[in-house]
Amino acid sequence: MPAIPTLTLIRIGLAAALWFSAAAAAGAGGARAAPPAPPAAAEKYARGLLWRIEADGPQPSYLFGTIHSADPRVTALPAAVRAAFEHASSFTMETFFSGAGLVRMAEAMYFPDDRTLDQLLGPEDYALVEQAVAAQGHPTRGLNKKKPWAVVMTLDAPPPESLLFLDLMLQRDAVLAGKPNHKLETMEEQLAVFDGMPLADQVTLLRESVRAHHQMREQHEELIRLYLKRDLAGLLALVNNSKPADDRVFQSLLDRLLTQRNIKMAERMAPRLKEGNAFIAVGAGHLPGEMGLLQLLERAGYRLTAVY
Repeated sequence: MPAIPTLTLIRIGLAAALWFSAAAAAGAGGARAAPPAPPAAAEKYARGLLWRIEADGPQPSYLFGTIHSADPRVTALPAAVRAAFEHASSFTMETFFSGAGLVRMAEAMYFPDDRTLDQLLGPEDYALVEQAVAAQGHPTRGLNKKKPWAVVMTLDAPPPESLLFLDLMLQRDAVLAGKPNHKLETMEEQLAVFDGMPLADQVTLLRESVRAHHQMREQHEELIRLYLKRDLAGLLALVNNSKPADDRVFQSLLDRLLTQRNIKMAERMAPRLKEGNAFIAVGAGHLPGEMGLLQLLERAGYRLTAVY
């Protein structure tokens, strides 16, 4: 199957403009050393974007799965989500969006030396990349100096009608409300998910993205549909059923993009959960699965309930 659905899920796995627990309050051990979750856990966490997180002592907190999109269907927050957000004492997101961070991201997207994309791909494949980028309405100026992963991100999404995507909207509203803001990752850590991939793996992902780029709009709509249905099981299936031809690259990407980051996020949100009444927003792709945040937090001793 084409790779684009998997790469589209990057948009719900990373909240940064790329696309991209310590002990529980009750004293449970960290998620890394926890035993495997029972099979019933997958069904229990199959649906829901807003989850109440409880432990003995602090007030409940909330975990909300986002999608990196400015689609009005996505940015119109449901009443339950808006209420949890407005009543929260603090706001936590994957990473902060700032001018300096966006400059750092832009710098990382381009080769700093004399390497070029056409040298990596060859003239024929580079021409196909250029055609695919132009066909989706993106400018091709400077394309030859972009790293392969950066072009994958370009091909992954239609040109946005607005820059106020869901994660940034929540950050803005939290600042305006005077809530303490926290982050789970640095911009450098998010950039390293792709920038740290072997160049050969980046090229593999790019070639598969080009081959399937004509299906992007249809598959993006499917992603939005599943998200609006709060169908976490469907999102997880979209990942697992969309493996590119090179399974090693696919597994490496999922480990870097989801598994390793989920472990860190679960650990780093523990102080907020101990404080209580926190609103934590992460890409919805981080929620489902045996190594997703919902099961990691449950195994760390928290009680989770779907609110929306």
